Amino acid sequence: MVPESETKTNGDANSDEESGSDEDEDSGEEEGEEGAQTNGDDKDEAKTNGETKVNGETNGEANGEAGEPEDLTMKCEIKHLDKRYDDDDETYFCERKTEVQKPKQKDWWRMFAFCLVRVYDSDGELEDTTLYVNPQPLRQLLFDIIGAYPGDPIDVDDVKIAAPYHSLFYYRKQLEEEGAKRFADDTESLDQLKLLSNWINTHFELDIAAYDRCVTQGQKVIHYDRLWTLFPPGTIAYCKLLSQNRAFRVNDAYYDNNEVNPGLTLQSEFIDFDGDRLGTRILELGVPKFSGTRELNDLNIVPIDLLGDAADVREELLARGRRFEGYIGQHYLAYDGIAIKKTPEGYARFTVNGRVMIDCKTAHRLEPNTAFFVKSLTNEPSKMERSRKRAQADLTFAGADGKKKFDKLSDDNAMLTNATVRGYSFTTKQFLEFFVEDLAEIEWNSKCFDELVLDPAIKKTVQALVSMHSQKRESFDDIVKGKGMGLVCVLHGPPGVGKTLTAEFGTCSADLDRNLTRIMDMTATWRAVLLVDEADVFLERRSLHDLHRNAMVSVFLRVLEYYSGILFLTTNRVTTFDDAFKSRIHIPIRYTDLSIESRRQIWRNFCGMVPGGVDIDEKGLSQLAETDLNGRQIKNAIKAAESLAAFDGAKLDLKQLLQITKIQAMFESDLTSLSGVDYTAPGSSRKDADSRNMFL
Repeated sequence: MVPESETKTNGDANSDEESGSDEDEDSGEEEGEEGAQTNGDDKDEAKTNGETKVNGETNGEANGEAGEPEDLTMKCEIKHLDKRYDDDDETYFCERKTEVQKPKQKDWWRMFAFCLVRVYDSDGELEDTTLYVNPQPLRQLLFDIIGAYPGDPIDVDDVKIAAPYHSLFYYRKQLEEEGAKRFADDTESLDQLKLLSNWINTHFELDIAAYDRCVTQGQKVIHYDRLWTLFPPGTIAYCKLLSQNRAFRVNDAYYDNNEVNPGLTLQSEFIDFDGDRLGTRILELGVPKFSGTRELNDLNIVPIDLLGDAADVREELLARGRRFEGYIGQHYLAYDGIAIKKTPEGYARFTVNGRVMIDCKTAHRLEPNTAFFVKSLTNEPSKMERSRKRAQADLTFAGADGKKKFDKLSDDNAMLTNATVRGYSFTTKQFLEFFVEDLAEIEWNSKCFDELVLDPAIKKTVQALVSMHSQKRESFDDIVKGKGMGLVCVLHGPPGVGKTLTAEFGTCSADLDRNLTRIMDMTATWRAVLLVDEADVFLERRSLHDLHRNAMVSVFLRVLEYYSGILFLTTNRVTTFDDAFKSRIHIPIRYTDLSIESRRQIWRNFCGMVPGGVDIDEKGLSQLAETDLNGRQIKNAIKAAESLAAFDGAKLDLKQLLQITKIQAMFESDLTSLSGVDYTAPGSSRKDADSRNMFL
């Protein structure tokens, strides 16, 4: 039986923690200890301002000449004390009395198994309340079970647990179970553990009852004041973030009573990749303050195991986590969805439908202001150690292909991975965060180059040069190290004859030094082919009158000199080339106007790509090829004719194609023979338009 004075805390210890009045607490302690049990036979039962006499002696300080307690045996009690500052700014422990006197012995309080101590600052203001644990076996048990608790870690040589003692609530069952095994043959330690357990159960009586109703009994309802009980360290919490299902591991839970956003703060972590290491990042989540009780389903954050569909959510998060693992490093992928970018005002959203390069390392290198760093999941060697043992480190972290290898994540850690990965959008021309679920492998068009209508010898030359340069074969270099290592191809000719299709990578241009260097850096890093479409502004001959354009040409020439990748330039104005470019071009490819046979092949290729096909034969293709159109115009004509056929509810055939082709031909004729005609002049607009059958 544990005496009431040793375990009662709701009416005793709790009031001590919340009140700074010594007199009120003294009376409360006296009332709570009137029935204290002692072993004396005449006047052993007595009240001494919160002390309990055991074996006929006062369990307090010794104020005799020697300053020594008469009994040095550890007392299995919870002693209520104050910790104050003396005139020399040194701390001391004393009993809770109205008139405080500094005891003569410094460590007299260590004779008690537990001391519930009110801590005062140097000005005499109540600062905190702390539970001190003195028995060494109990200290070791608390250290082994609780350990490095966030914000209040256990020091095995000096165990003191600050209010509100949440760690004792979270680990109460583990302490009882492990302690019962460890102290099976140690009666004294077992009694001390029982005393501590009784104090915990009494102090947290209402919290334990609320937790049991919510979790054990399955009521799934919790009061705001008891919400913290659901989130012990290590809990996997579920929430929606950026419209994505997310899981986080809770490290600490505490109430933040600020005036702006009061609520329960959850200091949590998740798994991410910073371009070099796979590890954890910290994120603070919050449950806004609410009145009374609330169902768990109505909370924005809830322990994942308390979800009704916990198994399905875990499976979904695990599957996404495995995909996240697969996207570590550099990956060229297709994306269709919303991408995000963090700004000072929040997250900006971008619609992206195209190819992307997933590469967190390059993103952080080129945009260091957006970089983040993770805490490694493993105990990697220090930077100095890695330098000293580089060979060993390389063997540890690098695979046969030279890329870093990481151990497979556990299922729980895989669920904690970020929902986004960082990379570059070739559509928006910027680094963004892409949602893992919207990434997919690229569906390559293996026939694309074959369908390019171009002289076979020229096609073979282009393919050979690009292929061999991509393999990074050893070759002679410039006298100056790093110069002239790139491959520069100029595609020149009239529009719509296949220059852009030859490179196939879309358009990408930059202005001046910083952007141009940045783009060429990315291109060389990813071993991509860079296409500068309509590059006339960079290639045109410099003059004495346009200093701005001269600067652009000079910058382009300098950056090009040290570019090590593959560059394609397209232009329609080869006659205006600056002389300095001539020596920097490895292979110029001239595109001429399309012949009838070339146009027939282009018509055949594009018609074969129309869903549902086109009702046309070779004779019809020859008829279409007679109209002088370039490749881009042919593609646009088929798209327009397809819409016309859909409007008529008919299958696309030669009739619609000829109708659109005729309009295209008339427009070309107007551009060449009627340049400068004003169709808005009175009396000419409708007549001229009608005569050319321009209105459908």
